[in-house]
Amino acid sequence: MSLSFVEISASGSTNLFSFSFSYTNQNEIKAFVDGVEDTSFTFNNTQQLALSSTPTASAVVRIERVTDLTSRAVDFQSGAVLTEADLDASAQQVFNATQETKDKVDAGVGRANDGTMDAQSKRIKNVANPTADQDAVTKHYLENTWLSPTDKTAVNTVNTHISNI
Repeated sequence: MSLSFVEISASGSTNLFSFSFSYTNQNEIKAFVDGVEDTSFTFNNTQQLALSSTPTASAVVRIERVTDLTSRAVDFQSGAVLTEADLDASAQQVFNATQETKDKVDAGVGRANDGTMDAQSKRIKNVANPTADQDAVTKHYLENTWLSPTDKTAVNTVNTHISNI
């Protein structure tokens, strides 16, 4: 279960989407439709967004919290009064960032119980061309670098003969 985002399959009939995770500032909330950010959404209420347009049926709507980590929520000063509100704000920033980190780790490629890598049935993209014997090979590399035009013709010829048989 994710702690800092929700993914919803759109029905194609509404642009309103709800979420239940907490946030400290509305600018921490981001919305995406099929991976494309919608920067023009509005808040219908504190836990519901109105996207700028109605997504098509089956589009994946993702609403996520992105905690600002460029600055501390509270900068404590020596001799200053230590308030509950300041402690809560500081702790909340760290708590939210920790939840977001956990969600990213849980969604990433990990190690399965048998010791192999598990991509959780997701595509892996932006893979460099192989350089060592045991490197992974991309579809593009296989089809356009390793297989020569003669190899491709031979494969097609074999396929044709198999179909004829």
